[in-house]
Amino acid sequence: MSRFKIGTGLALVLALFCFQSQASSFDCSRAASYAEKSICTDSALSHLDDQLSSEYGRALDSSANRNQVRLDQHEWLRLRDNCKTKSCLETSMSDRIKALAASRPQQTNSTAEFDINGVEQSALVRPQAPPAFTSQNADVTKPAQVSKSEQENHQAVLYLKIALFCMAVLLLICIWLHRRGSMTIYQDYTDALFTSLTPILGVGSYFLFSSWLEIPKNYSIIAACVLGGLMSFQVIVQTYRSNGISLFFLLSLFAKVTLLSFYFLLMGLVLFGGGRTKSAARSRRRWAALATTVFVFLSGWMCRNRHFSSIDDYIAGRT
Repeated sequence: MSRFKIGTGLALVLALFCFQSQASSFDCSRAASYAEKSICTDSALSHLDDQLSSEYGRALDSSANRNQVRLDQHEWLRLRDNCKTKSCLETSMSDRIKALAASRPQQTNSTAEFDINGVEQSALVRPQAPPAFTSQNADVTKPAQVSKSEQENHQAVLYLKIALFCMAVLLLICIWLHRRGSMTIYQDYTDALFTSLTPILGVGSYFLFSSWLEIPKNYSIIAACVLGGLMSFQVIVQTYRSNGISLFFLLSLFAKVTLLSFYFLLMGLVLFGGGRTKSAARSRRRWAALATTVFVFLSGWMCRNRHFSSIDDYIAGRT
């Protein structure tokens, strides 16, 4: 009796397994993609696949161009296999069911068939729908939405690279004009130091006011903007004193802003990129120190006069 019970249990398990493997519109034993495996193992997705197969059969029966319906189904299967989550599969399959239903022509009373008793025959009674195409051997392409998003991101990155390249070229031209004596980027070491500290003190004052002094956030932002604005105004005034109202004045301001932007961008990539291990942290600190050293020496090399002037003379404009 015990052997009989064991054999019966094994038979039930095998029967359930076979039922689950054939619950979808394709052979689950040959499932290869994530989408196909999920449909075979998830009852909700398997039910959606059955609905999709039925709707696909109705679309074939009612379409005047059956080949186009098959081609559209093949294309959708390639898009579906890019899904890596259940929600993506549910959305993709539901949208396909709606699309197939919308592609079928709507029946009217004039074309409905009636039996001899005057009762309309059901339009839902159709032959068993052929199974949907499997996509095991289909080429995988990215969904339209994903490819569009990636294309936009790629274009944005490309535009950013072009902008950075153009800024770097123009910065080199500004440095060349500065060395020729046509314009002045930094008057002396004090000018370079004051310009470099302007964004650092502006941002640092916000964290000082809000975190350490516990001043409300709104007031901290106002105080930081005021400090940064005053220092930026002094930089603009000093640049005007060195170059006057001319194209060189704008080029000098551009060179100062670009040089600082490149430095902070490089520091951001160095400090926040890479791994989180101790060795990676040490490597980031070394690169940050190297970038800061190069920035300091480059700024000092670009100074017209190789000395520090008094801060009073700098603010007053006395050279």
